[in-house]
Amino acid sequence: MNIGVIFGSRSAEHDVSITSAYAVMSGLRKQTDHTVFPIYITRQGQWIYDPKFVEINTFTDFSEDTYKNTDFQIDFSQTKKLCFTQKSGGIMWKKVSAELNFIFPVLHGMNGEDGTIQGIFDMLQVPYMGPSVQWSAVGMNKVVMKDVFKSLQIPLVEYLVFTKENYDSKKVVSELSFPVIVKPANLGSSIGISKVESEDDLQDAVDVALHYDSYIMIEKCVENLKELNCSVSEVNWEVVTTHVEQPIGSTEFLSFEEKYVSNEGGTMQWLKDRVKIPADIEPELAERIQNYCKVIYTNLFCKWGAPRIDFLYDSKSWELYVNEINTIPWALQMHLWEKSGYSVGKFLQNLIDTGVQKSLERKVNIDFTSNIIGHTIAFTK
Repeated sequence: MNIGVIFGSRSAEHDVSITSAYAVMSGLRKQTDHTVFPIYITRQGQWIYDPKFVEINTFTDFSEDTYKNTDFQIDFSQTKKLCFTQKSGGIMWKKVSAELNFIFPVLHGMNGEDGTIQGIFDMLQVPYMGPSVQWSAVGMNKVVMKDVFKSLQIPLVEYLVFTKENYDSKKVVSELSFPVIVKPANLGSSIGISKVESEDDLQDAVDVALHYDSYIMIEKCVENLKELNCSVSEVNWEVVTTHVEQPIGSTEFLSFEEKYVSNEGGTMQWLKDRVKIPADIEPELAERIQNYCKVIYTNLFCKWGAPRIDFLYDSKSWELYVNEINTIPWALQMHLWEKSGYSVGKFLQNLIDTGVQKSLERKVNIDFTSNIIGHTIAFTK
């Protein structure tokens, strides 16, 4: 198959997406028989196809000026596949055309993971990895996501939601005890997140979060914290989970630096001294986490993807809370699936197979005729 891997986009997690897509493309090229078409969306929203994008070194000195005369167009007259043409300017115009049978949207954050790009695929009826528009949006918006979790009776930390217009520090002080966590409502990768110990530092953290989003969430901080992760997917129509993973950080919650760019090896770079797989927890706790993952996966219709669900655990009070779902986690947590008995090739091929099956199952009957047009014409006369 011709597999399109789309990454980048107008998001604060733009660079994260580039590194994530590189890992996915490497897995597809080395461990499957598919042909990979890398499609990069710049920070300004320009779509570009270049075979060189499969190599991450391409982006060390990337310049959009190199592609300023590039015209990328999707053919919306075709269905069941994403057909695109690209013309590149210069001394001679060059034209590239391709038909893509399946899409990996390896996009993190807004303008990608939030369901915006999935709408294009749905309109074209092209199979793709991950949840639909509706459930991508739910997973991205922490406010709506927690409302859904509440309806499923899933344990959550106490939290408040504010906008710039209705932010009320007195409400935070009266309803939540310090320390608290302040975060943007529609962002991941720990960007814009702050831990606040007292009311004196609250405003600065709120300003940082509001820089990235118009909605912010302020949560009660979990003491004696262990951060625990688990991925969930579907294999042969059976919901399955990975081992529970415990990322090891030097700070009280994993920052962007510790996840991705720490000199000791980011927790997302899979080094043994930064991640424990399986986590150092009791088997009963691991089973509870895996069961919650299955409940969330099934009820949020995240089928055919491989979301990662993050948990917060107080090791002294033994309280477990669901923190959030990542519908398109960094590099799809391939290291966690490998440690759980799935090769990268098998894991990626399963996502393709189930994504194709999803496209078949989502067909609905739109054949409905009526005489409403004739009645409207008669009425207007």
